[in-house]
Amino acid sequence: MEIKHARSSTRHRISRSRSRAVVKTTSVIFRENAPTGSPLADSRVVFLGPDEQGELLEVMAIETDTGGLLIIHAQSIRNRYLELLAGGL
Repeated sequence: MEIKHARSSTRHRISRSRSRAVVKTTSVIFRENAPTGSPLADSRVVFLGPDEQGELLEVMAIETDTGGLLIIHAQSIRNRYLELLAGGL
């Protein structure tokens, strides 16, 4: 699967390799609607899990027309996602 990165994917200083590691290795994946007012109306594919150093990250992507992913967001996991992760979704 082709994985690309939007410029916004490194806004929180998470490297592309770290976010890609989460996408490739996590088993916690779900869909989420786009936030109200977002310029991208596509639903998000959310990946929660550790990067290669063990730091828990949240990574969001949208599916491309070619079946790949465009990572649009990555940051250290926030409490609302940490609770989902702990609860097993």
